[in-house]
Amino acid sequence: MTLPEGFLFNQSNLQDYLDCPRRFQLRHLEHRAWPASQTLSALESEHRMRLGYAFHRLMRQLHSGVSAELLQPVARAEAELSVWWDNYLSMPPRNLPGAFREPELTLGVGLGAHRLEARYDLLAGEPGGRFVIVDWKTTAHRTQRHVLQERVQTRVYPWVLVSAGASLNAGAPVAPQQVEMTYWFAAFPGQPEHFAYNAQQQAADGAFLTRLLQEIESRPADGFSRTQDQSRCRYCIYTSLCWEESLMTQSPGAAEAELPEPELDEIDLESVVPIPF
Repeated sequence: MTLPEGFLFNQSNLQDYLDCPRRFQLRHLEHRAWPASQTLSALESEHRMRLGYAFHRLMRQLHSGVSAELLQPVARAEAELSVWWDNYLSMPPRNLPGAFREPELTLGVGLGAHRLEARYDLLAGEPGGRFVIVDWKTTAHRTQRHVLQERVQTRVYPWVLVSAGASLNAGAPVAPQQVEMTYWFAAFPGQPEHFAYNAQQQAADGAFLTRLLQEIESRPADGFSRTQDQSRCRYCIYTSLCWEESLMTQSPGAAEAELPEPELDEIDLESVVPIPF
């Protein structure tokens, strides 16, 4: 099908497509509002989304130069948020390059007829040296490494930085081996996950992303079918459009426990009411 003019690809909508083409269509092409009937799991996850929004905003302000002292009242607004804040202050990501640290920086690169963008929670770098992508994770459970390895975010973020980061590297292209990615878990600050990058992975990611965008662009409008893996529907806001709601009130099984919880960038932020600042 013909995608809307100016359509931007990012890790969030690409992950939606990989998880469920129908979700991609409903959310990113049709811009469907949340159905009135929500599953219990979705309702429970909404509160975590609000806390995640608040924590990301705290990190943005802190790394933009606002003092930790001034942010204390906001950080203490809720008990869990306060724990995450204390965890960050006591065990922040280690060994970050210090030439610059840019919170919520967006980079983009043309890919085929469209554009692929990455929005980094924090990018710490040193021209000619290391570049570390830091992603804040505020889920209740620590996502296992093999799950993170399979997430499209782990491919998109380093690839876009290598492809579009010359302005951050004194005008020289960023070499793949300069790039690292760190997932820092607010509830498990001493257990981050680090992913190094290299030229072989960059080539593989470029080929994968090119094929993926071509596949999406070539799908007919009626070809965005729902996933048959109902475990992927537990946190989906469109569950009631696709399945009997009773199916999604069951307790998650062992296979579902492996699935990552929904994250801040996997939801329409305009529908999230943030904690006041």
